[in-house]
Amino acid sequence: MTSLIPVKRHASCAINVSKRCNVLTVKAFSRFQDTECHLAETKKELNLLIQNLGFPSTVLPGDPRAKSEIDKVLHRLEALTPAPEPLLWQQQPGGTPGISPLLLGEWELLYASNGILVTRTAPAELLRLASRLPGVGLSDITQTLALNEADALVASNSAVLGFGPMGSWKVGIEGIWRDSGDGKTARVLFDQVSIKPVSAMGLAAPSWLPPLRLASGGSSGPGEVRAGASWTTTFVDRDTRVGRGRDGEAFLFRRKPPQ
Repeated sequence: MTSLIPVKRHASCAINVSKRCNVLTVKAFSRFQDTECHLAETKKELNLLIQNLGFPSTVLPGDPRAKSEIDKVLHRLEALTPAPEPLLWQQQPGGTPGISPLLLGEWELLYASNGILVTRTAPAELLRLASRLPGVGLSDITQTLALNEADALVASNSAVLGFGPMGSWKVGIEGIWRDSGDGKTARVLFDQVSIKPVSAMGLAAPSWLPPLRLASGGSSGPGEVRAGASWTTTFVDRDTRVGRGRDGEAFLFRRKPPQ
């Protein structure tokens, strides 16, 4: 009979452990649901503020009051789910560090707290006014992240500039993201600039027409002398991504659906 005592104790312990595990699982699932609910509500609020501000004001400098409200919501979004080191991602325990698949794909720029490079220049206000005219202005600001043959992360930034009767042109800049060591911040090194006609005199340019590519920086080595910038991914999930520049300016992207 004494041999049965440890068996009963073991069974009792197993039941208690099972109960504790169930309670922890329920609590963890509840926290997950709360986080997902807050994420959905925050994204909804963010989209509403961006719609109210309207394009192209969302990517041009100015309107500090409206942008201040958007920036507050962006900070809340970043705090809900800390960025998971997307540049130092492991597919499985013990696997080789690589790039998170959440980063890869085509992203549409929805918002830039201090404008983008092309809009921080003197003609920014002229661009804002010109955008009211048919076929004139800035559109389709996109960033595509993909792996090249060497498994390096390549960023292709592009935008379409419209000049009315003179047609529209797609201007792009391409470079490599290099991890700075923390898994979140990248040193972006730009390799080349491309220009491609999109339309002219109301007619679409042939899709097969190759872009004109121009090298930038003049270095084919490690790239330290090339033009570059620092970029930190502060939030990324299946449909939304937030990045910040060296001075903290925020950029909000939405994943473009596959065509």
